[in-house]
Amino acid sequence: MANSQALRARPLSVRPADVGPVPVLLAAAHRVAIILSGVLAGAILGTWLSEVSLGNSAESWIAYHQAITPAYTLAVPPVGGLALLATFAALASSWRNARIRWFLLAAMGCLFVGMLVTVVVHFPINDAIMTWQPDTPPADWQDLRARWLTAHAVRTVVAVAGFALVVLAVSRPGRAAAADDAHVSPNSR
Repeated sequence: MANSQALRARPLSVRPADVGPVPVLLAAAHRVAIILSGVLAGAILGTWLSEVSLGNSAESWIAYHQAITPAYTLAVPPVGGLALLATFAALASSWRNARIRWFLLAAMGCLFVGMLVTVVVHFPINDAIMTWQPDTPPADWQDLRARWLTAHAVRTVVAVAGFALVVLAVSRPGRAAAADDAHVSPNSR
């Protein structure tokens, strides 16, 4: 009897399954996924913008990569992995909503492809670049640079797309959609 009174006293817009620490943490995952995928996309896009300004100088390109690779290798892959995990948690919290689910699945696909490109293409090339002398590049440096730049263009597109998809998943226009997200009926505002 006390349980039924407690359920009746609770507003209809709040479902019993939505109360407690796990749903609250899962709902926070959406915000974390937006932040982390945005940081990832920004870092990768910033790198791409820097790349286009370097021109064809072997010395500049090699020196630039040797300067940024250690810091980027420490920071960017963990941010990408955490963005993927946060997107997965956001997906878990939104599984019943088909629209959000598909946006987040697509975002996870983009983030995963970006991670694969990093591990399969960039890491080996970056390791090679770290052994080069900027003033005496290897004969095939332009071929490796072209491969790196092509892979980075792919990684930039999928990182920005992944971020956009995470944002679109949780951003719905209209008052009714915002009320649904908050589990509050439009009439109770």
